[in-house]
Amino acid sequence: MPSSDLDLNALTEPTSTPDNGSVGDGQFRMACQYSHFAYDDPIVFPGQPGRSHLHMFFGNTGTNANTTDSSLLDSGGGTCNGFELNRSAYWTPALLDGKGNVVVPEHIILYYKTKFPGEAQPLPVGLKMISGSAGSSFDVSSVLYWSCGGSGHAYNKSNHIPDCGGDIINASIAFPECWDGRNLDSADHRSHLRFVDGAQLCPSSHPVRLPQISILLYYPGQSSVDGWHLSADGHAGDGPPGGSLHADWFGGWNDEALNLWIDGCITRARNCSYGQTGTDRRFAPLNGLQNYPGPYVLPLP
Repeated sequence: MPSSDLDLNALTEPTSTPDNGSVGDGQFRMACQYSHFAYDDPIVFPGQPGRSHLHMFFGNTGTNANTTDSSLLDSGGGTCNGFELNRSAYWTPALLDGKGNVVVPEHIILYYKTKFPGEAQPLPVGLKMISGSAGSSFDVSSVLYWSCGGSGHAYNKSNHIPDCGGDIINASIAFPECWDGRNLDSADHRSHLRFVDGAQLCPSSHPVRLPQISILLYYPGQSSVDGWHLSADGHAGDGPPGGSLHADWFGGWNDEALNLWIDGCITRARNCSYGQTGTDRRFAPLNGLQNYPGPYVLPLP
């Protein structure tokens, strides 16, 4: 069904808790589940099926190497709160256990936020972003790290998959928030966007502030992570397991749904979680626990 024909009321539900108050920032969160695994990358290798390392996709259920702006917006299901209302595509390198399996996150949280609630603009359909790289390593920062612990309790931040002694393993990737306002993509898939410190103004070269997207992946605790690595590790030389941590985003929000949480959570500087929109409607939940209920270890595709 085309995005313009979706029924907002059918994919949201009433709520008596529109948000969690205000902390001065605009904050909006969604829970997601993984959708599928594929050796595709519609940003780096468009139209070339099987060319990429293995990716884990979530959001739009139909994302593949041939995904375009129009196919993203008007086809596919959705694996986040509100389902088809958010047909954006999100993908990361697959986490492998070294025994011929992929590891699936128990929780995926999308976090859209800004310290400039009066300035942040809606994310345009078709905008493409990459954060991190398929390189061999990275420096730990506020936008890219592995850690231990559940949401809000991160510790042991590192540039490699940590041994958390049975505790939850987290990978966190944030995207740039300043856009040039003209280009939905660029030759290097990065130059049309710019990172700034969250409290800094956007530069004149990239004057449009967007809500900053963060992807938080929570993998179930393990007694050992020996052999664990990302599918992209080793493509650019030796490095620690998990050193190729990165993520991609391809915008496909339904306009009415996007404006609902932009106006209700971002512009009004409200703290919205798990599909709250700052209104008396919230995006339909995935399930009671907002998690992935299936097996966490699956055979390689």
